[in-house]
Amino acid sequence: MDIEKIDELRDITMGAGNEIRVLNRNFSLAEYDESWKKIERFLFIEVYNIIKEFYTDKSDTNIVSFSSESIMIKLPINMLDKKLFNPKNRSAQLAVASEELMNKKIKKISFEANGQMGFDFITIFPKISYDPSRDKDNILVRIPSEVYEEMVPIKSYCQLDLKLISDFNSGNTIRLYEIFKSYAFKGKVDISFTELRKKLGFFKAGKYPQWKYFNAKVLKPAVEEINLRKEEDIEVQYKKERSSETISFTIITHKQAQAGDINVLSEDEIINRDSRELNKLQANYIATVLRHCNKVTPISNKQELTQWIISDLINQQQKQKNDFAFKYSMNAISKQIREGKYKEPFAHKHLIKQTVFDEEIHNAIKMLEIDGQIEKILEDYTPEQIKANRFGYLLED
Repeated sequence: MDIEKIDELRDITMGAGNEIRVLNRNFSLAEYDESWKKIERFLFIEVYNIIKEFYTDKSDTNIVSFSSESIMIKLPINMLDKKLFNPKNRSAQLAVASEELMNKKIKKISFEANGQMGFDFITIFPKISYDPSRDKDNILVRIPSEVYEEMVPIKSYCQLDLKLISDFNSGNTIRLYEIFKSYAFKGKVDISFTELRKKLGFFKAGKYPQWKYFNAKVLKPAVEEINLRKEEDIEVQYKKERSSETISFTIITHKQAQAGDINVLSEDEIINRDSRELNKLQANYIATVLRHCNKVTPISNKQELTQWIISDLINQQQKQKNDFAFKYSMNAISKQIREGKYKEPFAHKHLIKQTVFDEEIHNAIKMLEIDGQIEKILEDYTPEQIKANRFGYLLED
C-alpha cells in the first residue's frame, strides 16, 4: 500500500519484544542543529512519543499541563532503555543529556531584498528538570507550542523499532535509520550530498563538507550497523557516482509492520451537546487554564465552573461552526475568570438539560419574527431551542 494514500495515521505493532515509535517524518530537528548523541536522540524520541500518545487519544497520563503556550510532560525514567546508562551514574548522564537537549534550537534565518537579515530562534525544550526529592521517577520537560504543534504525527510518518534504536551505537546511526525508514515505502530514493548533510544537522555546523570523509566516518558505518540487523527491519544499499552530487539509496524492507487506525485529536473537535464529553486535549487545556486562573482569582467550585465553560464552548461551536477556535475562546474565558467577570453563561441554563418549550424564549423569538429579524433568531438561538419553541419552520430554508 502506498503510504501517501493512507488518510489516517497508523498505530504500529511488530513481533514480540519489539516496540514501535511513530514519528512525523517531515519534522526533523536534526536539520536545525548539530548532530545528536545517541542518548539525546533517544530522549527526544520518548518525549515525542508521549506527545503522540496524547494527541492520538491513547494516554494523557504523562501530561502535566497543556496550554496555548506550551505542554509540560513527565518523562518516566523507567521508560528509558537501561542499556543507555551506567546504573551508578544515571542521574549525571541524564543531566548532561538534558542540558544538551536544552541547547537544541530551531534556527530560521532569512534575507530581504535589501540585504537586511531576519531570524527566528526557538528553543525546543526551554525547561527540563529532575528533582528526586519531589519525584524520583520522572523528568519534567516543557515544549513550546511552536514545536509541539509541528511534532504531532500526520499522514507522513515513519515507523521506528525502539529495540534497534537502543542497540545502535551512535546518534548519527539513529538519525540515518529515521531517514531511511521515512523513504522505505518508496524503495528507492535519490538524495543530494548537501541535503543529506542538512538532514543530519551537519550543513550549518560546517561538518564533513567533503564526501570521502562523510562517507567514511558517518554514512558507511551507519549503513553497516543497520544492515547487521536487516532481518529485524530494513536493509540499505547506496551508490554515488564520482562526479555526481546525488546519492542513490535502495531500501529493502525485510519485516513488515502491521498497522491499525489512529485518530489524531483536535482542540476544535465538536463537543456533543448531550454527552458533554471533552476529548483529552480539551479536558487538559481547561484544567490547565483553571489551575492558572486559581492563582489570580480563587475558584470555589472547579467542577461547576468547568460545566459553565463546556456550555459556553458548545454554544460558540454551534454559532461559529467552521470559524470556531477552541484556544481563542478559552483565552477569552480565561481573561474573564481572572478579572472576576465570568458569570454563568446564558447557554448553560439550556445546554445542561434537554431543550423544552420555554414561554419566555417563545415570546422573544415571536417578537423577532414579527420584526423580520430572522437572522438574529438563527444567531441567538440553537436549532433545538427554535424547534422546541414551535418555530422549526424557520430552519427549513
